[in-house]
Amino acid sequence: MPFLRMLRSKAAVGGGVVLVAALVLAGCAQSPSSSGAYHSSVTITPSSLDPSSMCSSSNGFLRQSFNGDVTGCFRVPVLHGAALVVALQTDLLNTSRATNSRATTTLAPIATGHVSLSVSPRTVTPGETVTVTGTYANDPPPRNQNLANLCWDGCRTGLQESIQLHWTSRFIFHTSLVVPDTAWLVSNKNAVSVHPLKSGRYKVGIECLGDSFGCDLGGVEAQTTIRLKAPKPERCLPGQQCEVLHLSTSSASVGDVINVSGWAPLQTIIGQPFGYDFTVTKGQLKQQYPPLSFSRTSKGGSFQVVLAPSTLRVTPSKTWADLIRPHYVSATWSGPSAVNPQSHSNLVAWCETSGIEITDGATHTMVPTVNASAALKGTSLTMGSPSSSRVPCTTVLLDSRYRSSVYAGFGSEQGGSMPPVYLAGLYTTDRGAIWHTVPTPPGESVASFGGFTTEGDSVLALFAGIGSVVNNTPGGTTNGLVSAEVTSNGGVTWSPTTLGCPTSGPCTTFGPYNTGYCNMSNAPQSLLIGPSNGTKSAGVKWTRSSWVTSVNSCFSQQLVVTSPHGLLLLDPSSPYKLLKSTNGGATWTYFALPSIPGMNAGADSAPADNSLVLAPDGSLFASVTTPNGQREELFRLLPAATSWCQVPKAFGATGPTSYIGSLRVNKSDLMWTESHYPNGAAPSTRLHVAPYSSLRC
Repeated sequence: MPFLRMLRSKAAVGGGVVLVAALVLAGCAQSPSSSGAYHSSVTITPSSLDPSSMCSSSNGFLRQSFNGDVTGCFRVPVLHGAALVVALQTDLLNTSRATNSRATTTLAPIATGHVSLSVSPRTVTPGETVTVTGTYANDPPPRNQNLANLCWDGCRTGLQESIQLHWTSRFIFHTSLVVPDTAWLVSNKNAVSVHPLKSGRYKVGIECLGDSFGCDLGGVEAQTTIRLKAPKPERCLPGQQCEVLHLSTSSASVGDVINVSGWAPLQTIIGQPFGYDFTVTKGQLKQQYPPLSFSRTSKGGSFQVVLAPSTLRVTPSKTWADLIRPHYVSATWSGPSAVNPQSHSNLVAWCETSGIEITDGATHTMVPTVNASAALKGTSLTMGSPSSSRVPCTTVLLDSRYRSSVYAGFGSEQGGSMPPVYLAGLYTTDRGAIWHTVPTPPGESVASFGGFTTEGDSVLALFAGIGSVVNNTPGGTTNGLVSAEVTSNGGVTWSPTTLGCPTSGPCTTFGPYNTGYCNMSNAPQSLLIGPSNGTKSAGVKWTRSSWVTSVNSCFSQQLVVTSPHGLLLLDPSSPYKLLKSTNGGATWTYFALPSIPGMNAGADSAPADNSLVLAPDGSLFASVTTPNGQREELFRLLPAATSWCQVPKAFGATGPTSYIGSLRVNKSDLMWTESHYPNGAAPSTRLHVAPYSSLRC
């Protein structure tokens, strides 16, 4: 059975990542063999890509079997190059000088006494499981100290395995070790090489008894030897290349899935092959790359290793200009929104420090939130002070038929601690005189509230289930269903239901918000895919897309309906900022946007203030933080245009103490909030509404 290793990710959302690196290989000589690795001019600076650079959730892994076979997949990243180099990359940290002295059982003193090590059997074959026994002469550690590291062929230079100790008495523990089934990487102070699987005597050692922090930087605590009887090696002999990586195609476009297979030596962990990532870099199609290269890292004594590079031709992507003029039917956004424009009218509601303001441009109505916190009395959530007159909401929704009804979410804490930040779902039927807690459907709690949405003239309060990667149900669902409460009379009565298909476009929507804290981590929100041609208003069993399974709702993604089966997804936090689907989100195609010169738009490092929206007139608008982080600027991309233009002085004075909220649109206007947090003074927030016709470059 292969050990499934998730590719590493900066974000916890939706799991996994392809490493993208700056790889300097030009002018490197060809490595003569793998067993004598070539010390080249390789320089790698890994940086994390958005989780959407993974392939589907069921295949988004890099796998290695005990025999060294490697399989996996990734999506072609946005690197703006005609060719990419795909390789395996790993870091070797245990790089003390290897010794050839014969290993013997060592009774090394440790903090709690003396321990000796024995193995059974003492003569083994590749892949065999060995019983390892440790015996303390005196003063053993507490029996709840049950973690340690086992080492094969040296704790600093060979393989390691994290193991659990099973105590049979106060002085004796047992554990098991899986003998390597193929060649493995080794290192010393000067080089990295591949050790063939061959017969001989090998050290078996143990360290980190008691799971002490930083213990793996010290010496082995006990070790013995074991005899390996292996067939004559056929891999990784001197003068023979053994690392190999095969791509499922030689040519692809950005966003395409590439399946990868091949072979590599085991790295770091035995028993559970572990330790490689894909690295995808700009390259040259005709360049020859050494099969195994290494370079010293900035951390003295460590190496960064690149194995089995293979080239991929990247064909040009479709562009914004190819869309001509996108058709705009309707749109929804991920994440809580402090601004809610009604699509069918000029009404806009937005969260202010003193309440919720509702305006149509000519008149203004203030809905007070002074009594909102009192609605949570008797629940597990609390927010602010019950007597506070400043309880700003974080999301708001108006009722299309009942003008006195307002639905709002407020940041809250549970058990007197924050983070995490919960969203308390409240509503008023009398414009803020009295606030009520939204009722909870069976099996849910007030803490699992996940936002409001509309279905026709009804309002739904969504509640987040736990989802399951195992059975491929999306996050925020329970067995594929999204629990909800629904009202069709302005909140006077509610009844339990489950989320159904939107009333226009394909049966695709964002799921409930998840509890999170965007100042410290991401906030994953699922993209839910319903049945093709689905129209059910309840009872939909949701599934995942083959690509976009969730978004980081700390940013504000826009899902635009363009036809009965057509969608556009705009995501300012992703390198794949514009995706198009013609089958309701089942599959997606990447469309390249022109770059904004001089602006900070690095992969997986987009400033939290950045925003990207499509307006009904076919224009794209982007609010972007300048590279020095001191200002935000507004840019517009007209239909079929090949470059952005900057809208001068669209925003007021921005800087470290100010914040531009996410852009929103209705049929005629672009809108945003500007918040200011001056030192020693009360914060203030204003809503800005600008007709599209006034936003000229």
